[in-house]
Amino acid sequence: MKYYFTKTFGDTSEALAVVSLYSPPNEYLLRLTYDTLCVCEYQGEGAVVVISVKSILSVVAMVPFPFLIGGRGNQFFMIERIGLDVVSTDGTVDTEDVS
Repeated sequence: MKYYFTKTFGDTSEALAVVSLYSPPNEYLLRLTYDTLCVCEYQGEGAVVVISVKSILSVVAMVPFPFLIGGRGNQFFMIERIGLDVVSTDGTVDTEDVS
């Protein structure tokens, strides 16, 4: 998601989001990694769309993939739940010393 905004249509205000579209995943890498590594090609500024925030099912991070695929760059891999592995929401404080 690039950003979000609200727009009024008549008497109703709706929240909208601007998102970038990516290609379908590279089938070979997806199959080779048992559906773990999802690498897609960025489609550029021409593939930016406005959607209703109500249609968003999840949010993922698209991170630059450091390798060429078929001699082509501009590839990104998907990370779901980025950062949730280090976040605690139950109110407890981790006092473990990691040094």
